[in-house]
Amino acid sequence: MAPPARQRILDAAARLLREKGIARLTTREIAVAADAAEGSITKNFGGKLGLLTALLSSDLPELAAWRAALTPPTAHRGDLCAALITVGDKAIDYYAASLPLIAGAVSDTTLLDAYRATNTAQDTGPQLAVESMATYLTGWQSTGALSPEADTWALALLFCGAAQLQAWTEHLAGPLALPRDRDARIRAVVDALVP
Repeated sequence: MAPPARQRILDAAARLLREKGIARLTTREIAVAADAAEGSITKNFGGKLGLLTALLSSDLPELAAWRAALTPPTAHRGDLCAALITVGDKAIDYYAASLPLIAGAVSDTTLLDAYRATNTAQDTGPQLAVESMATYLTGWQSTGALSPEADTWALALLFCGAAQLQAWTEHLAGPLALPRDRDARIRAVVDALVP
């Protein structure tokens, strides 16, 4: 049985957005690739920008993998470090996947304004990643694995920023542009954040 039209549209849009970018992609092309009626994009997402927002906010497989990596906190600092290494790897994957999707919106002021308005209306946006990580770190803090003096919001911002910068640097300058390999960089960031 074929997946519902909404999922087919999401899958087709993610693939086409990576290949073509948002600026050159039409809802007609997405509908054809999804074997769906063009009107179903408007019905399910309110248009191309709503579709982009849905992908970035909840429907990218890389975001689901990042969320799935948020394992329950324990009282052991070693578990926290191991969890953050796994979560860091998934966060980098998400930011790498999201870059081609958001690049078109960021480079066009009309699209950017519409993207911001959609995020405001739907209570979505990039801040949710930082909020989610802050909440996750607060959970670890409550077990004693993370210092009670640690500013979990600041740590989350640093963590997400490091993941995003690594993903974008690799995408724009190549995987060898940064020193060390990816795993070593993640471990170094985790060690710096959780001394």
